Amino acid sequence: MNNNLYRKYRPLDFDEILGQPHVVKYFKNALNKQEVSHAYIFSGPRGTGKTTTARILAKVLNCKDPQGYNPCNKCENCVSINNNSFLDVIEMDAASNRGIDEIRNIRDSSNYRPVYGKYKVYIIDEFHMLTREAFNALLKTLEEPPSHVIFILATTNLEKVPDTIISRAQIINFKNLGQNEIVEGLKNIASSEGIEYELDALQIIAKRAKGGMRDAISMLEQVEKFGEMKITHQDTLDILGLFDENFIVQFIENVSNSKTDEFLAQSEDLFNLGKDPEILLEQAIEYIFESLITNKKDNLIQLMGAFNNILKDLKYSENKRLIFDVEILDFMYKNSTTSVPLPHENKKTPNRKQVATESVPNETQHPIMKKILDYFSDPHEKKSNMAIYFALLYSNPEIENDKIHFKFSSDQKLEFEILKKYVDELKVNIFLLIDGSYEITFSLEGGEVESLTQQKEKANLREKKLF
Repeated sequence: MNNNLYRKYRPLDFDEILGQPHVVKYFKNALNKQEVSHAYIFSGPRGTGKTTTARILAKVLNCKDPQGYNPCNKCENCVSINNNSFLDVIEMDAASNRGIDEIRNIRDSSNYRPVYGKYKVYIIDEFHMLTREAFNALLKTLEEPPSHVIFILATTNLEKVPDTIISRAQIINFKNLGQNEIVEGLKNIASSEGIEYELDALQIIAKRAKGGMRDAISMLEQVEKFGEMKITHQDTLDILGLFDENFIVQFIENVSNSKTDEFLAQSEDLFNLGKDPEILLEQAIEYIFESLITNKKDNLIQLMGAFNNILKDLKYSENKRLIFDVEILDFMYKNSTTSVPLPHENKKTPNRKQVATESVPNETQHPIMKKILDYFSDPHEKKSNMAIYFALLYSNPEIENDKIHFKFSSDQKLEFEILKKYVDELKVNIFLLIDGSYEITFSLEGGEVESLTQQKEKANLREKKLF
């Protein structure tokens, strides 16, 4: 089986390391002066070369014919380390081996001399995940290690490492790679593999990698397999689940100008395509941020902040579509700067795209329904809720005698789910708003009727002073 590209093109010496010139310079000087420390902490984002640098350092320390500060990559020791079969270089993933027993084994085995090389090198990846007991077991060995032992501890979360460990090691900070550095690296790999590419496709990959070369190479390989040795702009967008610039611009315009129907149509397209709203928000934030360089407008900054807050909520939500639609609609309503008639003042239809197209007199709307919609959409009302407002707005209410039934068609499942999410809030406020004289029910086409009104709760609800 062929190796993945990121393994195949892993740097074999310090000169091949990309985007970390300060790290290369540090070890070049240390090796030339023969002043190698007994313990290092490699700290930095994932995919920036921490483990790769640790392997190169282990090779040059055990190489039989070092070329200055670089390993020869030809002697049996170098070849063995490259093949992960060298007994004196021990790699451990602390994410799955985080207990005190594993560290005790390292502590005990470190007392034995190397089998083939000059040094025993222990590379512990993600070592911040060790337990407190494991850290304590490692302390004594780090403080007074045998002369033939070197520890290289790699982490993406230095803040989780105890100060007692940090004070016993040299800290080497790795940085994210620049977009241009990643693009150049991808160009070299594509040329070596005979892969055709469009430059803007590589730029998209480099941007999505967020400074990690390993992630960039993995994405390059993913797109290449889809395109059969060719990487195009459109294939890159499709495979990575990204949106083209026109879609992003239209999304920003719809939200900033409070174009409700256009936004809902875009949202429908987004979820029908199976794409992630988080990626859309990330790309929109990036687009706005870049626009701020030439167009520093307060409304853009406000919009970017709103997108960022919604993005945080989406990361911990099980129903992303509900949160995405509701919070965007809520933002559009609260930040509308134009005097657009409220949709409930227009003729209601079951189709979203037909809402707010034909103006009709307010008196044609049932007074109870108008009272409910006005209440939940009133920005001056403390208990207003735009999520409930939009859900009720797109329903088909049936008001007869002392009953109100909100019907939702099969293509209005989102609105139905919104109503279910806020069922308790809706129950209390509608009951108090119309003095409990109506029985409230709602249903989705093909489903059961659900009731908001329970007679036994009426006495308790009347005692609640919400507004």
